[in-house]
Amino acid sequence: MFKRTSYRRAEREFAEIRRQHAEFLARVADEPLSPAQLADPLAPPAEPGAVVDDFLPADLRVPSHDQLDGRMTPWPWPVVLDGEMVTCAVCGTYRDWLVLSTRDQIWLRCRAGHQQHEPRLDTAWYNRNTGPADATFATFEQGLRHYGR
Repeated sequence: MFKRTSYRRAEREFAEIRRQHAEFLARVADEPLSPAQLADPLAPPAEPGAVVDDFLPADLRVPSHDQLDGRMTPWPWPVVLDGEMVTCAVCGTYRDWLVLSTRDQIWLRCRAGHQQHEPRLDTAWYNRNTGPADATFATFEQGLRHYGR
């Protein structure tokens, strides 16, 4: 059979857990807690303190899309649009692209370094078909070196 716990007993256990948690936080922060905070850790602090910034530290933040000049990702497969395989206009290659997204335009760059604008692709296609960024680069050339181009 299942053991039944009374509501009052569960309330007492939960209050004890909250008290222990508050004591732990006080030890970690090296700040003494007031008796009111020990009694009810979920209550707001009695004195107005400094606002805690709960956002990520600067070294863990990534730039937003409007802070970037563009994005790039390798695309080793052929690009097929409207039943037609896209080929490089200069050398004729049809796979192993570097897809560049900048200013609401998509550019395809072949391994030989030829770039061509692809008007049938848009930023929404890029966002659907690429994963999260693995690195951020200060210049376009650094990005090319990162991807072995």
